Amino acid sequence: MRVNVLLPADVARALRDLVPPRQRARFIAEAVERELRRIQVEAALEASAGAWQDADHPELADGPAIDRWIAEGRARLEWDRAEGV
Repeated sequence: MRVNVLLPADVARALRDLVPPRQRARFIAEAVERELRRIQVEAALEASAGAWQDADHPELADGPAIDRWIAEGRARLEWDRAEGV
């Protein structure tokens, strides 16, 4: 889809200087995609802020508890077992 946008003069000059002519549209599209993804992630993080409550997760209360929780999870998945043994 064709879209016309205005860029600040210094940004347009840098774009012309650094990106070859037949690659500019793709460069701009990828930059816009990255920024849109960043905005979406930021919005999701803001929406989920406060969802984690330490009181809801006593199994992760401190370092040793976290280590135990990880070890138990790995044991259930049998991560410590070599394949084919």
